[in-house]
Amino acid sequence: MVKALVAKNTTYLTVSSLLQKLLAFWWFAYVANQLGEELLGSYLYALTYTSIFVIIMNFGLIPVLTREGAKYKETLQEQFNLALSLKIVLTVMSLVVLFAVYYILQQVRELPPSTSLLVYLASIVIVFDTFRSIFLAVLRARQAMQYEAVGQFIYQVLVVGFGIAFFGLGYKAGGLIMAIIIASIFYMLFALVVMYKRAEIKLGWYWRWDQVKKLLLIAAPFALADIFFKLNGSIDTVMLQYLSGERYVAWYGIALKLTVTLTVIPGAFATAFFPSMSRAFAESKEDLRSIFEQFFIYILMLSAPIAVGAAITAPRIIALVYPTFPAATIALQIFMVGLIFLFANYPIGNLLNATNHQLLNTINMAIALVVNIVLNFFLIPSYTYIGATIAAVITAVVLVTLGFPRVYHEIHFNIALLMKRSLAILGSAATMGIIIWLAASWAPSTTIGFLIIAAIAVVVYGIMLVLLRALRWQDIAHLLQIVRKKIV
Repeated sequence: MVKALVAKNTTYLTVSSLLQKLLAFWWFAYVANQLGEELLGSYLYALTYTSIFVIIMNFGLIPVLTREGAKYKETLQEQFNLALSLKIVLTVMSLVVLFAVYYILQQVRELPPSTSLLVYLASIVIVFDTFRSIFLAVLRARQAMQYEAVGQFIYQVLVVGFGIAFFGLGYKAGGLIMAIIIASIFYMLFALVVMYKRAEIKLGWYWRWDQVKKLLLIAAPFALADIFFKLNGSIDTVMLQYLSGERYVAWYGIALKLTVTLTVIPGAFATAFFPSMSRAFAESKEDLRSIFEQFFIYILMLSAPIAVGAAITAPRIIALVYPTFPAATIALQIFMVGLIFLFANYPIGNLLNATNHQLLNTINMAIALVVNIVLNFFLIPSYTYIGATIAAVITAVVLVTLGFPRVYHEIHFNIALLMKRSLAILGSAATMGIIIWLAASWAPSTTIGFLIIAAIAVVVYGIMLVLLRALRWQDIAHLLQIVRKKIV
C-alpha cells in the first residue's frame, strides 16, 4: 500500500514537473524575445535577487515539517502552528534585510527606478511563495502530493495566461511579475484550502521559546545547505548586475536557463537511485559500490553527447530559440564544457547524502561558493558575462573534485572500470561531434535542419557506444526499468 502510494505520488510529481518545465521553457523563450536585453536583464535580476532572501524565510523549516509531520502525525497541527508562527517572524525579518541590503547596493551602483519597481514587485512574489511552501509541506507529510502536482501545473498556466494578457495591455517586465503574483496568490490559496480539507490542518499561532529554539536547531543544517546551494545559483547574477549591467545579465541568463533546464535529467536519475543507495548503505557496501558505478556511467553516457552536441550546435540553438540574443551563444558553449561536471555532481552528492555525509556535502558547497564569489569578483570586471560563465564552470569542477575522494574512501569504486567505460563514452561522443560538425555544414539553418542533425547524432552515438562496448544490453534493460518506474 505504501509503495503504491509513493509510486503514485512520484508519477504525479514527475509528469507535472515535466509539463511545467516544458511550458516554463517555452514561456521564458517567448518572454526573452519580447523584452529585449535591458528589460530581460532587469527582470532576471529582480527575481534572482529577491529569491535569495527566501532562504531566511524558510530557514530549513519545510523539510523538517515534512519529515517530522510524517513521523508524528498526531502532533502535526501543533508542529504546523509552530512552524507557521516562526515563518511569519522570519518573513518580516527577511523583508527588512532584503530592502536594507538593496538600499546599500543602490549606494554602490544606483539602478534605474524601473528596476527598483521590479524588485519591489518580486518581493511580493516570495511572500506568497514561502507560505505556499509550508502548506505544501503538510500535504507532503500526509503523502497527498497529487494536489501539489495539480497546483504546480495550474500555476504555470496562469503565469502564461496573465503574462500574455499584460503583454497585450502594453505592460512589459512589470506585467510579467504581476502575472507571477496573481498565479502565486492562487497557488497559495489552493494549497491552503487543500491542506484544510485534505489534511484537516487549520491556521493557528503557537509560540513557545523552548520549542522555537528546538525547531531552529533541527532546521539549521537544512538551512545551511540551502543557503550555500541557493547562493551558488544566484550570486553570479547579482554580481554581474552590479559589476557589468542588465544586458550582460540577460545574455548570461539565457545560457544559464538552457543549461539548468537540462538538469532535469540527472535530477530524475537522482530521485530513482537515492532509495537504492540508502538501502545498500545499510545492507551491502558491495551493492552500494555497484549502484554508484552504474549511476556515474549512466550520467556520463547522457551528459557527454549533450555537452558535445550542444556546444557544436549552440549557434543554431540560440538562433532558433532566442534569435534576438546571439551573444548568448559563447556562454552556452562554455556552459556545455562544464555540463559533464555539473551532471557528475549528482551521483557524488547522492552517495554522500545516502551515507550520512550531508555535512561534508554542505562544506563542499560552502567552499565552492567562496571559489565562485572570488572568481566572479576578478573575472566579471574584465570579461563580463563570459567571466561569470567561466566561474560557474570552474565551480562545478571544484564540487566534483572535492566530492570524488570522499566517495572513493567510502566505497572504493573500481577506478579501472570507470576509466575504461568513461573513455569509451567520451570517444563515442567525440566521434558523434565530428559527424555533427560535418552535418552542420550542409543541413539547413531551420528547425527541420536541427532535428536532422539531432537524429544523425543519436544514431551515430548509439552505434559508437555499442562498437566501443560502452553500452551493454543489461544497461539498456536497467535504464528502461528506471524510466518505467518513473512514469508508471
